[in-house]
Amino acid sequence: MPETKARRLGNYVLKRPLGHGSMGSVYLAEDETHHREVALKVLSAGIAAKGKYTRRFLTEARLATQLHHPNIVGVYDYGVDNGHYFLAMEYVDGPNCKARVIREGPFEWRDAIAIAMQVAEGLNAAAKQGIIHRDVKPENIVIDSDGRARITDLGLAKEVDVLEPMPSDTSLGTPDYMSPEQVNNSETVDHRSDIYALGATLFHMVCGRAPYTGRSAYEVMVKHVAAALPSPLKYVPDLPQPVCDVMRKMMAQDAEDRYQNYELLIADLKALLADRPVVASGFDDESMLSLNGSSQNSARPRAGKLLWVALACVPVLGGIGVLVYLFVLQ
Repeated sequence: MPETKARRLGNYVLKRPLGHGSMGSVYLAEDETHHREVALKVLSAGIAAKGKYTRRFLTEARLATQLHHPNIVGVYDYGVDNGHYFLAMEYVDGPNCKARVIREGPFEWRDAIAIAMQVAEGLNAAAKQGIIHRDVKPENIVIDSDGRARITDLGLAKEVDVLEPMPSDTSLGTPDYMSPEQVNNSETVDHRSDIYALGATLFHMVCGRAPYTGRSAYEVMVKHVAAALPSPLKYVPDLPQPVCDVMRKMMAQDAEDRYQNYELLIADLKALLADRPVVASGFDDESMLSLNGSSQNSARPRAGKLLWVALACVPVLGGIGVLVYLFVLQ
């Protein structure tokens, strides 16, 4: 590990690094008790020295061990050894979706829809146990050797009404995929925020880029709250309109306008793959930009709304230094 010469934590022997983020690192390790390889997440020494983070880490690790689903990367164990906090999870030897886009370009839309459907199944299983992910993004979706999509990195997961609030200097989520309500108040989000993030992830897989770009995290977050959604047709001109409709409903700025549960979303994703009509085709919030970049309606965000967005983003941005890219598996 970067902070120590030790190569063992509990029953795990560290073999090589897999990735690192602002909160810690991930290693390929050998579980000597069960004779299997695992991905071992380890909090950095600096973060582990702050009790407010370690309490949260252990609570979230406990929640993650309760999730068992074919489309969720399972967590086996967690603990602390000589001041090092760790979490042992399944090692999935496959690429994540962001790495796949970088290496091979955008997904064919049917492949992306199939992946999103599998992830929705996993997130639905978590939601039924009262757990939401809060950091759904392409990096956190890995494809295993059987071609199955697996959602990973539940390091920001929340069990509704159970967890204590995050420390005020920590932001929850990744700006490129963050729902408007997560920007405004991360403690009020529910499963519909994950649906929004999955929609942004689907946009990235199909179009080869995140929906919104900006010169700063602040600018991107403001766009999630106040800007119209760019049309996927700008990047994939032959994309079927129903696919655009489903993305738009998944990413509706008002959570009440999104799919209200995963069953409805999964039904529309299945309909897309079967070339059947989708419920989202009847959704009309006039929120998507036309190909030339102008809004499909003439209304523009009001100055008052933009001021509210700016004020709402201030506490979120206070934690940028320890932000979001927690335990990224490349």
